[in-house]
Amino acid sequence: MVWGCFAGTAVSDLVRIQGILRKKGYLEILQENAVPSGERLRGRNFTFQEDNDPKHSSRICRNYLASLEEDRLKRMIWPLQSPDLSPIELIWDELDRRIRQKGVTSSQDLWRKLQQAWTEIPATFLKSLILRMPRICTAVIKSKGGHIDEKSV
Repeated sequence: MVWGCFAGTAVSDLVRIQGILRKKGYLEILQENAVPSGERLRGRNFTFQEDNDPKHSSRICRNYLASLEEDRLKRMIWPLQSPDLSPIELIWDELDRRIRQKGVTSSQDLWRKLQQAWTEIPATFLKSLILRMPRICTAVIKSKGGHIDEKSV
């Protein structure tokens, strides 16, 4: 498993997660990667979006992020079960497609290829994910929160 984020037309460092990610591991990612990446990519008081995975919404993680809301970040309110609204999901799909084309021989080979593919994500692709969000949000509202066919948006 890996963790990464993006803002605008740039990606963070990719973080390799060993084993099962639990709330304390996610807190460590927030402290050591997510918040520093947000500030590096967007500056102080950046907007932070994450899904509602239980480890993301754990008390320890919520409290940590709340302690930063005064001057370091703004958190977006995010609906439950909202893969249509998570642009990072399309990045994971793109990475999966690229890695499958190359083939993988070992876990080390997979990690190396993931890191390479991550840094090669075109800025134009990242920008397109941001630019499509108003259309996606409108379609989700129109479907009353139901699943949407992204190809028709």
